[in-house]
Amino acid sequence: MRSPSTLRPALSQATLLLVVLLLAASGCRSSGDPPAEPSEPENPMLPLPDGALLYYDDRGGITDSTRIVVRDEAGWEEAWDRATALRSEPPPRPRVDFERHMVLVAAAGRMRPGDRIAVDSAGVRTERTTEDEEDVFEVILRTIEGCGRLQTDIHPLAIVRLPRFEGRVSFVERDVAQDCGEDA
Repeated sequence: MRSPSTLRPALSQATLLLVVLLLAASGCRSSGDPPAEPSEPENPMLPLPDGALLYYDDRGGITDSTRIVVRDEAGWEEAWDRATALRSEPPPRPRVDFERHMVLVAAAGRMRPGDRIAVDSAGVRTERTTEDEEDVFEVILRTIEGCGRLQTDIHPLAIVRLPRFEGRVSFVERDVAQDCGEDA
């Protein structure tokens, strides 16, 4: 017969082995479902930095609902010329360092006075498919319906400068209606 001092290490090893086996067994699921992946926090959508808005106009030269991503000087010149085409004296085109930045043009199409479009936040998020992951630059656009009662058309557009991103850019549209009261 073993003495109590020789039983204690054997008992501790057996207990440890039992605990390990129980922990391993508790991680298995009898339903056949794959184990849940650890949850990752969503990439935050950040408000636009100061100075990001390069131009806003509701009499823009782009009359269709349009989303344009510009990553080079030639594309910027073309987009600026289109955006300011209806101006008798267009403002000078802002300088953009396309090594570090890209430009987004968001035109709302035909709307009524008081309506507007706003690029209010952006960020990179990871889009997962069953086989792959892709980083996507997501831009939140808000189209705000004003309380305008005039029967004339406007064509709001916003041009913003954001950090350069080489991948896909996704625009998420959010419509917002203002509370105009009962008289609207």
